[in-house]
Amino acid sequence: MTRPALFKQADIAKVLRAASSAGLTVARLEIDQSGKIVAKFGAAEPDEATDNEWDEVLTRGKNKRTAAERH
Repeated sequence: MTRPALFKQADIAKVLRAASSAGLTVARLEIDQSGKIVAKFGAAEPDEATDNEWDEVLTRGKNKRTAAERH
């Protein structure tokens, strides 16, 4: 059974348009389980929760395969 969305794409678009009109850069946009939208402004900061040590390993592996395919 589906439930109605707590926010709409138009809600997010309004936040982004308003920030742009004010000359602000959205560094992060969060939507919690209740549908509350929180925008954080400024330069984007690295998020430790999304950093994954395997990203580097997989990227290196992908680059090696790409180089091997060229030969």
